[in-house]
Amino acid sequence: MMFSRVSSLALLPGIVLLLSAANLPAIIFFDTGDPAHNRETAPTGQLANSGWQFQGEYKEFLGTMISPRHFITAIHIGKGPTTFVQKSWFSGEAGDRVYYINPNFNNGNGSRDISGTDLRIFEVYGQFPAYAPLYTTSDEAGRQAVMMGRGYPRGAEVTRFGQTRGWLWASADNRVRWGTNTIDGYADVGVRGPMLVTDFDDTAGSNECQAAFGDSGGAVFVRKTNTWRLAGILHAADSVYDTNSTCGDGSEFFASMFNGAGFFTGGDNAACDNWTLVTAANDLDESRTYASRISANAQAIQAIIQPAFDDESKTSRQRFDEWVAGFGVGSGTEPGDDAELDSWPNALEYLAALDPSAGDEPRRPFSLEGQPGKIRFTVRIRLDALARGLSWEIQDTNDLESGNFQAVTGLTQVGLTRSLSEGVETLDYEIARPSDSRKFYRLEVTLGP
Repeated sequence: MMFSRVSSLALLPGIVLLLSAANLPAIIFFDTGDPAHNRETAPTGQLANSGWQFQGEYKEFLGTMISPRHFITAIHIGKGPTTFVQKSWFSGEAGDRVYYINPNFNNGNGSRDISGTDLRIFEVYGQFPAYAPLYTTSDEAGRQAVMMGRGYPRGAEVTRFGQTRGWLWASADNRVRWGTNTIDGYADVGVRGPMLVTDFDDTAGSNECQAAFGDSGGAVFVRKTNTWRLAGILHAADSVYDTNSTCGDGSEFFASMFNGAGFFTGGDNAACDNWTLVTAANDLDESRTYASRISANAQAIQAIIQPAFDDESKTSRQRFDEWVAGFGVGSGTEPGDDAELDSWPNALEYLAALDPSAGDEPRRPFSLEGQPGKIRFTVRIRLDALARGLSWEIQDTNDLESGNFQAVTGLTQVGLTRSLSEGVETLDYEIARPSDSRKFYRLEVTLGP
């Protein structure tokens, strides 16, 4: 279904990307200017499980988990940090979950863009506990949407003839919020592909919202067959208004308007021809939000993230066997075998992301060093160890013949070095030197289900 009101829409004056260099918070509401409204708390009731649980923070913006190890956000927010963080208010857990982004993804590019859109996919090391289903059919129009972002909250009223017509954008507070709207139709915005469109209507009591600066990359979820699915990624919004069409007078302002009739939308340009009078006739009276449309790109997105689903369906042993085979080591090799006879069992080299076919590997998976009054252990661990079913424990015994090893107690972590290009971190631990005349130490690695 195509709504005629937006079917031929191009990039109009007054549309800006939901981007800013500052630290940015979230969402303009029709009902309230309370900065605590829907802030860092999950939707409940009929809106429960509407996508909040799949959000995480990338840079000053949001991303959405869409596979066991992929998240999606907006291209125009750029690249920067090495982490994707699911805050405790998203997961409901006591602490934040930090995931490290794989720089080797897409042949070293570090991300994968959907051509002709504003959609960018990243891959992380490890595995997300859950991820959003995609909206794959072209029937979003008319359905309720839940929108999430970290953009500017509501500021002072914008009035005309003594009537409230909308609200300015307030100062940023770097907090995440959610609101609701209805998908009104579709549009093309510049060269960034098909968009979902929502209007900022004067609908009281509904958490009606409009996106603002800083909401870029935020999610739009739409419910179908009782399941909330990712339908869009926030891209841009109508926002630049003025009381006149005079160029260079400095009177333009950023706002969300539910009735902008009589104002001008656009922006100053050299030719001074970029202002348009807002009327109900030209259907510019309500500010609109634009979100990159997932359904139009679902096939391309699914092709990128499918390997993560394939891995998720495999057992830990199957993934180990594939890892060994990737180095040309013959089938039937066991985790406890030592393929190249370098005294390091395959399981230890798997844990350390080393080459099981290369002898005399210089990067040892486990080492210890005696120091005055203490012993230091160094362990090399792959960042996706837990997702691969790997666990480990430093153990000791004073009787090597009995083989009665026990977990070493009193370990204190004293160092950490992380290499994202290798996908590993090297951990240093210390213990007080034991009083026993002799001790034997080992690293026990378990490949579990």
